Parts: sequence; structure tokens; C-alpha cells
Amino acid sequence: MKIVGIAALAAGALVLAACGGGSSHASCKDEATTTAYMQKFTTDMTSAITSGKVDPSKASEIQADLMKIPDGVKEGDYGGICVKVDEIKKKYGI
Repeated sequence: MKIVGIAALAAGALVLAACGGGSSHASCKDEATTTAYMQKFTTDMTSAITSGKVDPSKASEIQADLMKIPDGVKEGDYGGICVKVDEIKKKYGI
């Protein structure tokens, strides 16, 4: 699916934009843990779309939301990135 590739690229860009510190998140403390969290999100998102839990027509909306994650997140705020991912997960039921 095209959305998986886009999500993976967005995840990589988000992690590279962060450089340590920031908001508190149970899973995202540094580049490695944030990368792992984004990879799990991508897997969960793909499964949700493939299984029909999330309507495939929502894929472009999810993509747009992923691209907005850096907006308002301070450089180095790994936790802030994951908080926004959690908001997307909740919004789409992923």
C-alpha cells in the first residue's frame, strides 16, 4: 500500500527532526525508542486498513495528519512526536 511507504518516510523524517529531550511519553525517550514506536504505528495502521477496521478511504487523511506531526513540536521533543501519533491512533481507531 502506498500509505505504508509514505508513513514510513514521514516517521523517519519526524525522528530525524527530533534531537533529544521534550515532552514526556512512556514509550518515546530518544531516537531509537521513537523510531520503534513509529514502526509499530505503521504496522498497526497497515493492519487496521487491511483488515477493514479503518476505512481505506481514510488513508489520505491519516497521511495528512502524519505530515502535520512536526507542527508545534519543539526540536528534540521525541515525546511530543509520540503524543501526536497517539492522537492520530485515537482519532482513527488504530
